[in-house]
Amino acid sequence: MRCRDASKKAAKPLLVGFMKRYSVGNKIAKNILASGRFGDVLGLTGYYMTAPGYFEGNVDYTGFLLHHGVHYMDLVSHLVSPVVGMNARKVEKTPGRILFHVGFDFECGAIGTIAMGTAQSRGAPVERMEIMGDHQRIEVEDVVEVRWHRNPPFKVADPQATLIDTEDTLTWKPNFTAAANEDYEGYHALLSDVAPALKGENTAAPTTSSQWKGSTRCADSSTFRGRSRGL
Repeated sequence: MRCRDASKKAAKPLLVGFMKRYSVGNKIAKNILASGRFGDVLGLTGYYMTAPGYFEGNVDYTGFLLHHGVHYMDLVSHLVSPVVGMNARKVEKTPGRILFHVGFDFECGAIGTIAMGTAQSRGAPVERMEIMGDHQRIEVEDVVEVRWHRNPPFKVADPQATLIDTEDTLTWKPNFTAAANEDYEGYHALLSDVAPALKGENTAAPTTSSQWKGSTRCADSSTFRGRSRGL
């Protein structure tokens, strides 16, 4: 409330640090979806994990939810459409080690599930996003590796087997040995939108007052059957 009031008093937008929208793999996935080449989004799954280390002596999950979990809570609607239903289950192995499975119903009729928690090592990959369509699937591993699976034919028994631009899987990952200061996680890209937004320019920087504007293509919810119900 105080931030909102300060924003109004200063006549400046109240901006939010959702840099995961700008992370390179998520950005690629979003642009594929927005292009119309992917078709309708049917579902989304993923996980966002971290370690329990910073809960030592103070088992308060607020820090995890506000500093970690909030990014994927934003990302699901950014990639698909507004969330209209949600349910969650959890298991807490010991204090500080928790795992949530969160289910989503989207306005466009798609469904989703995200696992998030504090039961993994930060020394291993801890992020993954997968978007499912009709004979289409985008996988984003640890924000830097992208696979776009489409509808390739069987190749084993085909003597003319080759790779087809419009049907086979496309993959991308960066060259980590390049002498370039690249922004994989999205912080610099986010700030590149934030700075002009504070000057009054219209940018894509996330704000507390902005609403999701769908460019992702989803099937109408009336075409879905057996849809889960949010709690």
